[in-house]
Amino acid sequence: MVSKGMKLGMGVGVLCLVGALSYILFSNNNSELPELVISSENMVEIAEEVQLDSYGFDRNNLEVQEGKVKRNESLYLILSDLDVSPQTIYEINKKSKDVFQSNRIKPGQRYITYLDKESRAAQRLILHTNALDYVVFEWGNEIAVSTGQKEVTTRIAEASGVIESSLYETLVDQETSTLLGYRLSEIFAWQIDFFRLYPGDSFKVIYEEEFVDGEPFGIGRILAAEFTNKNETFDAFYFETKDRAGYYDSEGNGVQKALMKAPFKYSQRVSSNFSHNRFHPVLKRRIPHYGVDYAAPLGTPVLSVGDGEVIEAQYRGPNGNIVKIRHNGTYTTAYLHLNGFATGIRAGQRVKQGQVIGYVGKTGRVTGVHLDYRIYKNGQPVNPLKVKLPPSKAIEESELSRFSNHIEDLKSELGQISSETESTVAAVAP
Repeated sequence: MVSKGMKLGMGVGVLCLVGALSYILFSNNNSELPELVISSENMVEIAEEVQLDSYGFDRNNLEVQEGKVKRNESLYLILSDLDVSPQTIYEINKKSKDVFQSNRIKPGQRYITYLDKESRAAQRLILHTNALDYVVFEWGNEIAVSTGQKEVTTRIAEASGVIESSLYETLVDQETSTLLGYRLSEIFAWQIDFFRLYPGDSFKVIYEEEFVDGEPFGIGRILAAEFTNKNETFDAFYFETKDRAGYYDSEGNGVQKALMKAPFKYSQRVSSNFSHNRFHPVLKRRIPHYGVDYAAPLGTPVLSVGDGEVIEAQYRGPNGNIVKIRHNGTYTTAYLHLNGFATGIRAGQRVKQGQVIGYVGKTGRVTGVHLDYRIYKNGQPVNPLKVKLPPSKAIEESELSRFSNHIEDLKSELGQISSETESTVAAVAP
């Protein structure tokens, strides 16, 4: 019987013989042939190919097991079940101090364990804090704790629809992430009041859909979008210049205005409109109402509609708790009847657009919980629902040609999307 070693030797011998004969047959007959010497010293063993997993670790000679944190289970209990000594667990906790708070472990968190196939000893644990982020605990040659992130891949997707009741319900009906609706409202917040959409309004959007390990993870950048509200169509295209990035309409004008349409993150009902002659429910007589009342729940966060400086944050009689913000030399906004102020909100404080400045309440002369929101233009009150807000900086003339080339294909793709179609994933990657 021929042993495995003998077979290997015979195979190597045949290969060497074939190589030598080929060299002799096809070499120049007039040239001197080098002496071919094959020995164990000059034979190189081909190493087994190393294949790293999605966390960057070599799984050769290791067994990998997956699990989920159980109710009332701690990192200590998980490591103890892996036969990690109390002293090693103590050292791991010390190393984790500035990396991971072990008391924040929650049921359902996924973890992966690496064990030696021969000894069955565990040597590494990867604990996911979410689908993307994870913490690596190692206790082999040395104890180490580090963090990492899974790779996020993106695909170009398209979505469109016609509003029947709300943008949220339209996206849910199409099984499209509702986060897409939030992103659209962020982009078009300066042109469209998303709290007052109408049946028949429609949208088209081209965006990046994010995946982790092949599973949907989130929404990336919106590349191009079109929204029709009350028979008026607005478009927006993402574009980067050397010093900034943002959204611009097809003419190159910035779609992000100086002020948002409403001081809330989510839809709130308008309970009373701007009026020069409104019947006051407390005073029982007609007086001007220079704001828009939103019937939001008590404690709802109120946002600054633009960058600016707080010029008033105090209790002021019938107005209750009020915050007033000067955004520039033209526009000032006021937020009345607040339940309280956000941390740090006081006169002289700078605030950013979208920053929480207070919470809906019923302080002052009111009959119920609501926010009275007001805009002043050059010191005069204007209707927040009808005011034409100023555009942000347009694209520089030197960049217009590049911008036009950039959006040409995107405009064509938007034009080919039917408002009736559901969301789809394009075949072409970004």
